Amino acid sequence: MHILFNGSFWTQPTVGSGQYLHGLLRWLPIVAPQHRYTVLIPAAQVRAPLPPLPAPIQMLLVRTPFDRWHANLAKLWFEQISVPVYAHLMARNRRVAEQVLLHVPYFAPPLQCIVPVVTTIPDVIPLILPEYRGSLHVRGYMRLVCRAAQRSNHVITFSAYSRQEIAKIVPLPLTKIIPILLAADERYHPAADAPTAATLLQARYGIHPSFIYYVGGLDARKNVATLIRAVALLHQQDQLPVPLVIAGQPLGASSRLFPDLDQLIAALGMQAGVFRINVPHADGPLLYQTARVFAFPSRYEGFGLPPLEAMACGTPVVCSTASSLPEVVGDAALLADPDDPAAWARALLGLLTAPALHQYYRQQGLRRAALFTWRRVAEETLHVYERAADDT
Repeated sequence: MHILFNGSFWTQPTVGSGQYLHGLLRWLPIVAPQHRYTVLIPAAQVRAPLPPLPAPIQMLLVRTPFDRWHANLAKLWFEQISVPVYAHLMARNRRVAEQVLLHVPYFAPPLQCIVPVVTTIPDVIPLILPEYRGSLHVRGYMRLVCRAAQRSNHVITFSAYSRQEIAKIVPLPLTKIIPILLAADERYHPAADAPTAATLLQARYGIHPSFIYYVGGLDARKNVATLIRAVALLHQQDQLPVPLVIAGQPLGASSRLFPDLDQLIAALGMQAGVFRINVPHADGPLLYQTARVFAFPSRYEGFGLPPLEAMACGTPVVCSTASSLPEVVGDAALLADPDDPAAWARALLGLLTAPALHQYYRQQGLRRAALFTWRRVAEETLHVYERAADDT
């Protein structure tokens, strides 16, 4: 089989869809070396040296008529015209008995394509949550890709929860939607040398080890305000000896989409108990490894990778009961209602003050995280390709 990929996110290895594409392309040639793999990358996105592709994967840079003057039209042309045209050319020139298949690893399948198409839909957040519906142009684009997704041979998503949501909203028959749970990258693991990690943390961020950590976005659905309120409750009761560390900055100026967390921190008098930091991609494991507890109060996730990354690093997790998150963490984390700061305060306090409980969830988390591997993701994805090829 010759498998083509829409490689739009290859140039963005730190964002969710980029991590997914990098993980797949790292492991597919290992679990299925008998197939050929080609990645189509929009030339307009190339601003610096491209991350190298694993051998023997081939790369094609694809130009569009709009590359120099309209990014959105260039994106649309690449997805709806360039990708299916290249798929057609590959199919026409294919080797004898070699099936050609297209995988679009994010929510942007072509409306028309002569080869089987597998589309990955991580979630349907822009179709469900009002804050994320975007402009008229964005809503029009979402209508287009929903219609195109209905023509895909199969859709991959990242949880059984998302499978049900996609079936209702896109809509698609459940038989066409395959949930494949993700995995944490191999770089997430317990610190090999805890004292050295603690020294690095202090030197780079001025933070002592043993803190509550949050990373994973600051937009409205992430619900970081509940976590801040929970920590404030513990401070008011003089029960919390460690600070809350929040990583990242808002990715926009809309107060509806990005609540003002600094204003909330000030209103609660928590300036001395909450630290805001920026964490480069390379330091991601360090912050997980040195945290005492990781907290993830999100109201809506298609999967929810940060809790899994934290567990892989040996950090106990308090996680929201919402959407796909219980499916990801299983019984390896403490769960709390995303809208109940008092419940979050109790869960955090338990992990911070009860060593036996902390150790129990550390070990449970490590065992749980070990079940999620990129080899398994690649193998299950290959099975979807084979099913899609058999449809023709």
